[in-house]
Amino acid sequence: MPCDFLMVQVYDKIVLAKVMKERLLDPASIASLSEGLSELVDRHPRISLVIDAADIGYLSSAMLGKLVALYKAIKVAKGRIAMGGVKPQLMPLFKVTQIDKLMPFFNDAGQAVTEFRRSPL
Repeated sequence: MPCDFLMVQVYDKIVLAKVMKERLLDPASIASLSEGLSELVDRHPRISLVIDAADIGYLSSAMLGKLVALYKAIKVAKGRIAMGGVKPQLMPLFKVTQIDKLMPFFNDAGQAVTEFRRSPL
């Protein structure tokens, strides 16, 4: 089942995945998004993935777990991941779980894309 709230654009070898949903709390949404992001990792070898999280206002601990699993899959594939546009009220979740130590966070997704362009894999 394709994720209907994930918009994907590919710039050169950088994959921008915009999450267009405010609440990532229910198991169905989390599973759909996780599956959609995992498909991107499978489809793009050595992926440079930027997740645009600007629309996300709420997310559950289960979603944080999926992000960690995604990070591990990308590392195995010798790729990289960054988050852009995370709302300030959500940053404490990423800090307390130390996800902010696994991947870089940028004020917006455009900054992450620019940084990945500056240093290609």
